[in-house]
Formats: sequence, structure tokens, C-alpha cells
Amino acid sequence: MTNRLSIRPSKDLRTHYAQISSQTRENPVAITVNGREDTVILSHEQFMRQQQTIEELENRLAVYQHLAQSADDIRLGRVQTAQSAFDEILEELRAEEP
Repeated sequence: MTNRLSIRPSKDLRTHYAQISSQTRENPVAITVNGREDTVILSHEQFMRQQQTIEELENRLAVYQHLAQSADDIRLGRVQTAQSAFDEILEELRAEEP
């Protein structure tokens, strides 16, 4: 897929839908109303790829946010040994036992 955007008037949706649909497999198609771009049509495959890319970027951002928080915790001395953390977790689990 190229990043080129095709531009078609809205009246073409009725008269040339099959052609426009086919065109979306190559690149997005902008539909104009009164000479102004109004809507962009993508193929379903391209839309799904974009959604997957967005989800992957959101997941990366979440990881980066956790890493930044961790770096702040280390910088500010908010750290403890792994053994201490495990001991706290076990304590909490034991306190929940009936």
C-alpha cells in the first residue's frame, strides 16, 4: 500500500462504488462534499492493520510508563530487596487465610 490519498466526489459512491472499493485496496480514498474532503475510506484489511498498530503502540506506551515510574522509584530510593517484597506478599496471603 502506498501512502497516496485518492480523492473522489461523493456522487461517485453511488455510481462507482465497486471501483472505489477496489481502489481502497491500494490506498485510502478521500470522499469530497462540495469540493472539500469529508470522509476517508480504507479497506477492511488496512483498517484492521491500523487498529493493531494502535493497540501495539498503546501497549508499548504502558510499558514505557511503568519503566519511567520504576526509574523514578530507584532515583528517589523507593526500593526494597526481592526477599523483602516476597516476605510482604506471603504475609498478606497468610493474613487472608481463614
